[in-house]
Amino acid sequence: MNCGTALQVENEYAAKIRDGQVQGNGGGAPVAVGGWTCQGYPTPEVLSTGNASQCHTASAAIVAVLPVPNPASTLTTG
Repeated sequence: MNCGTALQVENEYAAKIRDGQVQGNGGGAPVAVGGWTCQGYPTPEVLSTGNASQCHTASAAIVAVLPVPNPASTLTTG
């Protein structure tokens, strides 16, 4: 698998989420994307690890990772 394939699968998965084609609470149920199975991680895991979703086949896996926010940088003073 190459980077282009990974990006294509993740982009197709994201499009299905945006279009409301993914079932489950918040669109987290497994969904088929061009021979891959993709599923989002629960929000607490996304916030603690940055892992947003995984797509896999029998022989390969892709994990979409978001930057984990730094709690100190998200605090504001008033």
